[in-house]
Amino acid sequence: MVRRLAAFPLLFCLLCLAGSALAQEGDLWDEFLPTGEYYTLLDPGGRVLLETGRRIYLEDQYLTQDNRLYEVVEVDDAAKTARAKLVAEVELEVTPWSQLRRELGLTAVEAADEGGPRGTIALYHTHNAESYVPTDGTDSIYGKGGIHQVGATFAEALKERGVTVHYSEKLHLPHDRGAYRRSRETVLELISQEPDAIFDVHRDAAPSSAYAIQLKDQWMTSIQFVVGRQNQNLGVNRKYAESLKKVADDLYPGLVKGIFYGRGNYNQDLSPLSLLLEVGAHTNSRPAAERGISLFAEVVDHYFYGPSAEAASRSQAGAARRSALGLGLFVSAGVAVFYVVNAGGVAPALERLKGALRLRNRR
Repeated sequence: MVRRLAAFPLLFCLLCLAGSALAQEGDLWDEFLPTGEYYTLLDPGGRVLLETGRRIYLEDQYLTQDNRLYEVVEVDDAAKTARAKLVAEVELEVTPWSQLRRELGLTAVEAADEGGPRGTIALYHTHNAESYVPTDGTDSIYGKGGIHQVGATFAEALKERGVTVHYSEKLHLPHDRGAYRRSRETVLELISQEPDAIFDVHRDAAPSSAYAIQLKDQWMTSIQFVVGRQNQNLGVNRKYAESLKKVADDLYPGLVKGIFYGRGNYNQDLSPLSLLLEVGAHTNSRPAAERGISLFAEVVDHYFYGPSAEAASRSQAGAARRSALGLGLFVSAGVAVFYVVNAGGVAPALERLKGALRLRNRR
């Protein structure tokens, strides 16, 4: 059963106003490295946890593929390395997306019929120029770079599963610190169409080995989630990202390589179910990225409209039935206790009950 987000104009305006200051601040933290340079995140033992073209800051966090959560405690900008401490080993759970919306005080309404559309997903690119060197011949194309073909593949894979897709190819050039401020207008336009979720599709800048993975006997790129820490929706965004990773881990282990909780907000303050995707790196081929994003489309469909959503619904229904059964047993026990006390004890109560049964049989 599909649920849609009901419109709340006042809340929407408040979110826009509250996030405008964060968008301006984003010009300060949205710093990217020259092509070929990247940060390396190390665990306490010196093992590589992450290689990324994003600058790493103190207190950033990273959830690894094997669900170990690390926090950055030291950054050497000159060497472009960072060290992290282990915070926790996380047991991922799937939180139904309707529940996440309720946590934000947003109302969900029933869709028409089960035979209708499965729902709506919105896609866009903050960094339109991003491309894949082995296929596109360069890491950046001024205009619609190779990342747009990856976005189109994502959209088509969702449509094949019956999902309605709003895919914006609006340009936010150049690829500089102001890109997120410019793409904010695109996010607002997409939100006005009331999608169930929004994905900002990117590619990272790192060695090819950082994202290359073999699944279903094919080489493809893994996908990394990015969640902004300067964001009033962080608690919900975290549950959402972890839910999607859990579904991906069950369907295609290794497809989602991790979740990076970075400094900034990435316009996620505007929508609680908004996520930035890193689909491979500039050193991977575009077809490999397309194969990875096609599998991820199945993950999205499962979480929002497929078996995962149905299982969550059945789990909630089962909990309701168990609660009703427990309440019934509690009431029955209360009635029995009241009957015994009123009769003056267990023995008198049994005699009274036998007498009532004999009287009924005579009738």
